[in-house]
Parts: sequence; structure tokens; C-alpha cells
Amino acid sequence: MTAAEQDRNISSSFAKGLAVLAVFDAANPSMTLAEIARRSGQDRATARRGALTLVQAGYLRQDGRKLSLTPRVLALAGGFLQANHFGRRVQPVLNRHARQMETEVTLAMLDQGRVLLLAQSTVEHGHITYGFTAGSHIPLAHTSLGRMLLAGLGEREAAAVLATADIPRHTSQSLTEPSDILDRVANAREQGYCLTDGEFEAGITGYAVPVSRPGQTPIVAGCSAPRGSKPEADADRLLRGLQLCAAELRQAEAVNHL
Repeated sequence: MTAAEQDRNISSSFAKGLAVLAVFDAANPSMTLAEIARRSGQDRATARRGALTLVQAGYLRQDGRKLSLTPRVLALAGGFLQANHFGRRVQPVLNRHARQMETEVTLAMLDQGRVLLLAQSTVEHGHITYGFTAGSHIPLAHTSLGRMLLAGLGEREAAAVLATADIPRHTSQSLTEPSDILDRVANAREQGYCLTDGEFEAGITGYAVPVSRPGQTPIVAGCSAPRGSKPEADADRLLRGLQLCAAELRQAEAVNHL
């Protein structure tokens, strides 16, 4: 099929409506039509049609000049989670290993230059949680999850993805040169695991390991913990726990079709 034939099979209006849904996040939970247009890169008339269609369909609510998401958007994610048996194959595995490791365990993949959280354990006494949930995006360049995901790509593809990503300075330890970040990615690719130290949150060490097999869409598991007095012992324990978790997910074929 040629590119022209593919274009004829694509609904640009539908794509623009999806772009409107995608602009809402924790930092922007409600917006005016002008703000939606600016963040989605659409002219105001196009953004208005898309937003009001989503209001009519029940995915957005309007309160005065502000629009925000409704709980109905969860049904879209719910279909994906149920179809891939997250409740039976993924969540129990994450919860069990999180209890043993005494920290939250997260499953993630790449999504348009950011880390998309697919699932997260639920434990009562984990060391640390940022309050992120499934469906949240976190930065790519300064998290162990992000760098391990880049390590799951070839060198050129990883460099291309990083070139489109934001590289803000979250802390004084955040690397800002793409070449330095890609060096760390190369190390993670060679070692089979990734550590970040205080680059996303001061005093917090991030750990990540691959879950997907070579050649599959990169999926990784990771956790975070405060930097302790015995960093090497902590790293050995937490990386071992993540590797066991990843092995169980692979054995259960929990991520084969993502």
C-alpha cells in the first residue's frame, strides 16, 4: 500500500480529536479551548470541534470556559488492561515482588519520547512513591526506566528518540548533554541493567532491568529507593529482585504482545 493510499484510509478528524485528549495531564488537568489549541498544535476552530465532540461523547466535561477529562477515558485503558490480562498476569507478580523488595515496582514502555507507566505495584510500606499511576508519563533522559528503554533500542534509534525528548535539569546531578546520556544508555545495554543516582529526584536512586526479550517492543521493570548507607548492597538486592520479577513476567508471557 502506498503512502497516498494509507492517507486515504486515515481519518484526520479522529486523529485531531485524539490529540485533544492527549494534551491533558497532571500539570494541565483543565484548559480553555485556546490552551487546548496551543498545546495540541491545532487552530482554535479545529480544536473547538474536536473538544466539543468529545464533550458530546462523554470523554470531556465543560465547566464554564474550562474543559477536563471525565472518568469515561478510563474505559479506553481498561480495555487494553483487560485484553492483556494485567489483573491476572502482571499485577500479582508486581505486588509479590514489591512486598519482598519493600519498594514499588513499575512496568513501563516508550511512548513518543517519554516513559509510559503500564502498571505499578500496590504495597502498604514501600520506600518511596511519586504518586504516579498506570498511564502516567515520566521523563526519559534522567530516569532508570527511560534509559533502560533506550538501551532496548539500537544505537541509532536510541539517539533519534533522545533527540526529540526534553532534557530538563531536574537536579544538580541531571546530565544535560545527549552524548553523556547515550554513554549511560550504552552502559545499560551492555550490563543488562540501569542505575540513576539523584538525576530525577535528589537523594533517590533508580533501578531498571529489561523485561521484554530482544527484538520485542522494549518493556522494562524498575523501582526507586532513597540512597542508603550501603549503596552497593542495596543495588545488588533491588536489581536481583527486579530481575526475578522480570523473569517471572517473561515466563508468564505477560508482555509478549504489548
